[in-house]
Amino acid sequence: MKKFIAAVEVNPKWPADALAAWALASIGVCTAFYAAISLTLPFGWDHNIIASVGSSYVNGGLPFVDSWDIKGPAAYLPFALTQFLFGSTMWGVRLLDLLIWAVAGIALHRGVSKLTTWRIGVGVALATYLWIASAGWFFTAAPESWVTASCILAIVPLLSPNTNLKPTLLAFSGFLISFAGLVKPFYFAFGLAPLTALVLLSELSLPHRAKLALALAGGAALPLALIGGYFAIRGGLSQAVEAHMLYPLSTYVDVTSGWSTTIHGVVAFLKEPAIFIVAPFVLVAIWLYRSQLRILAIPLVWLSVALICVAVQGKYWVYHWFPVYPPLFILGALGAFALAGPERRPAAVSLIVVLCSTLMFAAVVKHPLSDVAKFAYYCGLKRDLQGYYASFNFRLYNAADEIAAARYIAAHTTSQQGVFIWGSDALYYLANRPNPSRFTFVMPLTLPGPYRAAYRAEAISELMAHPPTYFVTGIAWDGLSKAEAAMTDFTAMANFLSQNYTLEKSIGVLDLYRRRDNIGGAESDALSQTVGANPGVSNARRPTRIQSNLYVSDWCDTV
Repeated sequence: MKKFIAAVEVNPKWPADALAAWALASIGVCTAFYAAISLTLPFGWDHNIIASVGSSYVNGGLPFVDSWDIKGPAAYLPFALTQFLFGSTMWGVRLLDLLIWAVAGIALHRGVSKLTTWRIGVGVALATYLWIASAGWFFTAAPESWVTASCILAIVPLLSPNTNLKPTLLAFSGFLISFAGLVKPFYFAFGLAPLTALVLLSELSLPHRAKLALALAGGAALPLALIGGYFAIRGGLSQAVEAHMLYPLSTYVDVTSGWSTTIHGVVAFLKEPAIFIVAPFVLVAIWLYRSQLRILAIPLVWLSVALICVAVQGKYWVYHWFPVYPPLFILGALGAFALAGPERRPAAVSLIVVLCSTLMFAAVVKHPLSDVAKFAYYCGLKRDLQGYYASFNFRLYNAADEIAAARYIAAHTTSQQGVFIWGSDALYYLANRPNPSRFTFVMPLTLPGPYRAAYRAEAISELMAHPPTYFVTGIAWDGLSKAEAAMTDFTAMANFLSQNYTLEKSIGVLDLYRRRDNIGGAESDALSQTVGANPGVSNARRPTRIQSNLYVSDWCDTV
């Protein structure tokens, strides 16, 4: 080891240049492979719920009014855009996710490069994307990922002390942070980061500072006015407030929360290898940049707000941590740069920094590389697409079973024959069949709270008025048990199922019940007879077309 360090002393640029360059090139290749195969990743139940609600925008309806969920109205816009562009596919939203992160990655690279070096900038951009990818297929291409990208685009351009803060830049920052806040309201707090940048520019005159503050506020107000006005004009504002604000506060906030959940979630986060490696460099950055408040304060405020948002939600789920990663990695990069960059440190220090960076990248690339290997094994070597999708499991949820059930329903129904799912499963979007109820998953019909009785009465009324062709029982809202067990205290729903439906097929944990008067191939049902004639059946609950390429496996079949 002493001889190695002595050799490094002879050429002090070697650790920073040669090893770092080779490492970044290798990581870049791995990232490209993962980005390509990410288009084949299946949907989890969260994806299905968000995509199903996003379909309301595409088909002329409204989230919350025609399809129920508790996220904010902006959460469904990317899914709606991809469905509008590519139809009901799983790869469409993955493609949009890649485009969003390409833009965010470039912004992150440019911002960090101004504070450190271009190599560190590339490293931070790759590490952020790969660490979010490390959460796995079930948690990617979800709103928190896009919230994280929005914060990068809104805050990173403000980091450099040489940045000229223009009204357009502040307005753009406010617009993106407002978009994040319309996913979950506490994300509006990320606006404290650009406000910090504004406050720390002491050389500004008061009128100029006021002008910039107004630009920030105006940019933030625009999405609120556009989306809020759209819902108000369409008569859905009260339903949006109820589902997105009142229901979570009255019913959902205490679910799976408490001190044990907090301790478990925080410990699980801190013991992740990448976080464990980065944390000491964050502390170094805080100490060594303490006199450069303009550089240090913005990422610190950003990180603090992100951690508070995790705590406010109280669940500490994997994707809740996504907004924490960019400021954490930026601060870690500043610490590494301060140790090994601006001044000639001992070669051993530079070597430690490079080795720690290599270990961190080994941690962040592990899961994405396993996805690449899985795709190569099943689709390249075994040519077994069923086995490929069957390998994606989360709790009781199995992606292959969901796809098989969706295909079965699509093959045994017409485009206007409906399906109702008592569960949290990916069938509405994948099967592309209308739901006679606005309830896209089982949670609001099972969790105790002030809204459950009214929601149950609404659901059973809609089902009795427009009985669907298939009634599917799947998994509970948390994926830990079968949802049918949660029907025992909902007598009206249990009676509706037993009196009108017969079990036709079981696929994994999914039980597919068909209406008795439709057995034998009858092509009409109450829903299809009333669609178009009854204004009570929303356009959002009936698709306008059936795609032949619903699943990425349809084009994988040619591989």
